[in-house]
Amino acid sequence: MISFLETPKAIAEAEKMTKDILDNESLSFPPSSEFPAKSADDGTMFAILIARTESGKEVILRGFSGAINGKYRIPGYVPPCFSATDWEKAVNENDALIHELTVAAKGGNQEAYEKCKALTKETIEKLSALYSFRCWDGQDIGLPEKAPWGTGDCAGLKCINTALRKNLEITGLAEFRIVDDKPEFHPPCTTRCGLLLPKMLGLDYIYADEDIAVINKTEGLLSVPGRGDDKLDSAAYRFHTLFPRSPKECTCHRLDMDTSGLLVLAFTPEAKRTLSIAFENREVKKEYEALLEGVLTEDHGIIEIPIRLDVDNRPYQIADYEQGKKAITEWKRLGVEIIDWKKYTRVRFFPKTGRTHQLRVHSSLIGHPIKGDRLYGSRAPGERLMLHAASIEFTHPRSGEKVIFTSPAPF
Repeated sequence: MISFLETPKAIAEAEKMTKDILDNESLSFPPSSEFPAKSADDGTMFAILIARTESGKEVILRGFSGAINGKYRIPGYVPPCFSATDWEKAVNENDALIHELTVAAKGGNQEAYEKCKALTKETIEKLSALYSFRCWDGQDIGLPEKAPWGTGDCAGLKCINTALRKNLEITGLAEFRIVDDKPEFHPPCTTRCGLLLPKMLGLDYIYADEDIAVINKTEGLLSVPGRGDDKLDSAAYRFHTLFPRSPKECTCHRLDMDTSGLLVLAFTPEAKRTLSIAFENREVKKEYEALLEGVLTEDHGIIEIPIRLDVDNRPYQIADYEQGKKAITEWKRLGVEIIDWKKYTRVRFFPKTGRTHQLRVHSSLIGHPIKGDRLYGSRAPGERLMLHAASIEFTHPRSGEKVIFTSPAPF
């Protein structure tokens, strides 16, 4: 994750929180000498989360990473993502014995060392099993297998977990350290938070502000709901569920279900309208990466073949030089790869038009279908479509500045 709702409001609240801590020389809210500010070390991360209730009332949540002086609960902050009572019980269960074995092990007792190691591992497993995280759909999940120690303890993640449990709509989030009496802001970490937040939030957000969000859509997820309740799950449905004040039709463009990569969504009707027009007017620059069957001998080229829907065989698109819509795809060869003794060409696509299945159809029409294309090529069991929306550039609907987002191909 790069930046998630680090809004001006969240930044201002983080600055206020920093000032309050330093002025009052206390971490707690309200201030208390029981929780002096100096008890937090320089590496302690804090978080401010701005949210609102269903009735529109604003709520501010505060969080801190890990424990401070062994305390997971400090007045004015959200709780950890586990029961503090159960945590203390699990720690105390073998604490005295582990201490005795540690002392004996330092004295050279190998048997004590092995017992201490096994008992410590058992305790860590019990502690890890206590974590519980609320997801966008109301379901709870635990820690992923082999997650690094400390996963689930980050300040921002604690705030998000509490907000989802309280059914609050998140509108801003700022994570920071206090450096030289000022907040130093940091995005959510990828090594730990990155293991949980995509599941908790329903989507893999790489950027979000007050107007737009850019996600890394996974292969196999619809961009918008299809027909029927069995096709309701989609990027748009998950986004609108998490942010109910966003437009129900929040996607500014679409990606095929089988295609992964960058997808832009809107928080407001104004942003949706502005960006939709930009896409229609071809003012948005998009790049895709793909693996094509066979070897393209040229370094680059342009495909200009008009296409249309095959009305007798939906959803297939076919070439039609008389009734088809103009479709132009520029491509650049990146290299040739051998997979399972077969040759494939890795290419970068620069679509100049945005027709349905355009890249997939054009690739097939020149005799090099995209690897894993179940419609226009072939797909082995368990294989995915090797097509990824890797870059997108457009004018931000509020600031008017050019913004560009990138996502490396996962294949």
